[in-house]
Amino acid sequence: MIMVGCLAGALTGCGVLGELTADQAVITASQPFRGSPSEKFAEGVDGIVVPEARPVKHFSTRDVRSAFLTSRRMLRAAHLDRQTLLGGRPDAFAEQLDPQQRKDFLRNLDHKVQDKNTRAWVTSFAPGSAELVGDVVKVQGKLAAESGADENGRPELWVNYEARFVYALRPAGKHSPIVRVMVFVKARHEFWRDEPGARLRNWDGESTEFWSAGTECDSPDGFLRPDYTGEGGGGGGGQVDDAYDDKAAPLKDGECGTVDEI
Repeated sequence: MIMVGCLAGALTGCGVLGELTADQAVITASQPFRGSPSEKFAEGVDGIVVPEARPVKHFSTRDVRSAFLTSRRMLRAAHLDRQTLLGGRPDAFAEQLDPQQRKDFLRNLDHKVQDKNTRAWVTSFAPGSAELVGDVVKVQGKLAAESGADENGRPELWVNYEARFVYALRPAGKHSPIVRVMVFVKARHEFWRDEPGARLRNWDGESTEFWSAGTECDSPDGFLRPDYTGEGGGGGGGQVDDAYDDKAAPLKDGECGTVDEI
């Protein structure tokens, strides 16, 4: 069994790999995604599909197009930036945030109190726990725009997104074992203007779902840790779900479920 981790306060749940139905021998340095559904995914940010922009209520076509591109950059910085993935300082993501949110993000980065820790806003593997196999991350994601409002009823443009990021990893400094890890995120980015004609501001909104598969089940510090042992760390139970199935029921906060191979 390969356990999947969840991050306190950031993920809705975690999953556990069920029986290794795929031939693990196909996970090689030269073809780390062979035999996985992710093999058909696009590479990197190309996997985040940007739809045709159309006006949305108070926001023009140009606004929507700009918001889509900003959302794409934010997703790339949060889940594809190499420095961030390997446990470094997530400067690329911080640069994409509104100055007000950036200040809060950096102040609480790696906070000892996990309810405050913002490390879980991005995908970071614990320093020294992993290295990427090759330069490819497989990605499948989509964006959609809708009209929204803030808590005071002022108009906002919301870019809803969901994406799967599949990483091929191995222990740092070693050639094996090679494993695949998936991060799934479903959330939104919020855009608004302080006044007509002002620049479009953006905010990283709350996650609806955020979970990982192929990682240790518990994270005490917001970092993910790939499970190389296949033994897990907390146990999962119940129905075995498909990690690639959008219809699977979301897990409860802190719950470890069971998923098929990644």
